Amino acid sequence: MFGGNKPQSGPGHAQQKTVRLPKQMAIPSYGDVQFLMQEAQKMSGRIVELPFSSADKKTDFVLSVRYEPREIDPDQSMDPEWLLWQYSGGPGKIMWKHPCRDLSLICNLILQAGGGDALQDIIPSSAMMGTGASSDTQANSTGAYNPVATTSGLAPTRMTIPGAPAMPDNATIMFDPPRLGAKATLEGDLNKLQVPNLLQSINLAKMTGRLDIKTKVDACQVFFQEGIPLHCQVADNQGDSALAELITWTSGEFRFWPDEKTNDRTVNKRLDAVLMEGVTLLDQWKYLETAGLKQESCLVRKNAMMSEQELSARLEKGAPLPLEQQIEFYDMVDNRNTLSDLLRKRPMQKTQWVPLLFNLVSCGLVQITDQAPTQNRLARLKSIGVDENQFQSVIKTLTRSETGIFNYYAFIYFLEQEYLRYEYFNLPFSLIVFSLGIRKGGDDSPVVEALQMIAIRRAMQRIGLVKRQIDTLGHYETFDYALLLPNTNAAAAAALANRISDVLREAPLSSDMDSRALALAFGVATVPEDSVDLDRLIQAAKRARDEAKNGKRRVVLARDLALPKDQ
Repeated sequence: MFGGNKPQSGPGHAQQKTVRLPKQMAIPSYGDVQFLMQEAQKMSGRIVELPFSSADKKTDFVLSVRYEPREIDPDQSMDPEWLLWQYSGGPGKIMWKHPCRDLSLICNLILQAGGGDALQDIIPSSAMMGTGASSDTQANSTGAYNPVATTSGLAPTRMTIPGAPAMPDNATIMFDPPRLGAKATLEGDLNKLQVPNLLQSINLAKMTGRLDIKTKVDACQVFFQEGIPLHCQVADNQGDSALAELITWTSGEFRFWPDEKTNDRTVNKRLDAVLMEGVTLLDQWKYLETAGLKQESCLVRKNAMMSEQELSARLEKGAPLPLEQQIEFYDMVDNRNTLSDLLRKRPMQKTQWVPLLFNLVSCGLVQITDQAPTQNRLARLKSIGVDENQFQSVIKTLTRSETGIFNYYAFIYFLEQEYLRYEYFNLPFSLIVFSLGIRKGGDDSPVVEALQMIAIRRAMQRIGLVKRQIDTLGHYETFDYALLLPNTNAAAAAALANRISDVLREAPLSSDMDSRALALAFGVATVPEDSVDLDRLIQAAKRARDEAKNGKRRVVLARDLALPKDQ
């Protein structure tokens, strides 16, 4: 059928020596295409061809690939150039021509032309993670997803990552389409495809659209234009640092929505530069996790008597970071506060505090522990003759037994005392009023019902793990709750509210409860930022809570309501 003549692959290939592999009677598999590319890479400048037949045996094809040597450095080659020729009894014609290292894209194009099975039946999941590729091609051709062919004449097709299980009906991670009827052309699991490989594959395939990545508690959006990231948003972090933070995510699921666009331009660095920063950040994060780091971990100085000169000498052995920032972070470590406490005092993005803490821990300056090395408070009271039973009985009279937190009037008493401290000593504080409920009918339902008592108690226990000992948690009025945060500004209070929201959503509060349907609304007001009067402070916090109930934000600051101060 080929007439004994090899195909002429265009003017640029006319005089090139060609290596033809034996014809096979089946559509090339992922391994066949990978082998073809490796052979072409070994013989840079020469065309390597693979003849094969279509699935119905009625049409013959020739797949060719060639690496073009670089003029400056012949040992380095550009992206391979792929061509597919079709023969149906007459002269051959070019089906498509594509310069690309993404093998899954090439496989998809071949299957579209040859009428093969679904791509996930062809590409082994091990190859997607690079276990079957050579070291020369892993960085670019492995971990590849199943992108959408954009060659003329090929309709976009929705495909699933090989090896990624289908999303069950009761999956805890849900994605909202950007518009009615929108279909994701790419989906998968970060356990099967790491973020760096995912970003590189989208870049190589020059895809345009929005990438959504979600975990049970976090969400991220990245907009691409022809494979170039334009905007990235992770919580309140955006741009280059958000994209670098995303690379540290090792679990979650993703969807790619084609043709979605944005006017935001927050990513300024090249993708390869951000990937290098992100991979370094990922290594540092894994080191800290191995050392036992959690948000509730306590940070303890290993040597309390160290001079600043010795501290500087130690830090010089770590990763290159501004010395002033490292010393400032080290000064915050007081052997009592947890990591969450420190980040409340000085809010920082993950891309900022991870390198700082990595240096302090890896240089032997700070130790990560589960408990602060302080004596038990009750033990100290007993040493001066305080009856523990009488002490506990006073606490019980102020708390509600079914929830384990202060009752409404006890909380109001402590709130008034904190306000007096402000009046006498000018010490600021924040008030968080929040609501908890369950959406009847699912996470999109507007109907919110009260939680069962067992769920409320477990929620209060989780909040108790992330708040400071000096923070006061109690009931507010009949159905709501409140937190009193001494010496805390609005930004730090909002950070704690977001942390509480994440903790409450990490796992169901009861066996018959879906975390996705948990309804949360936090209102934050601060003295003196929002008001210098106690009654107006309470009203401001309640208005912010109501705004959170009616809007899409879980946490609303009173100062964001655009109301005049003290009104």
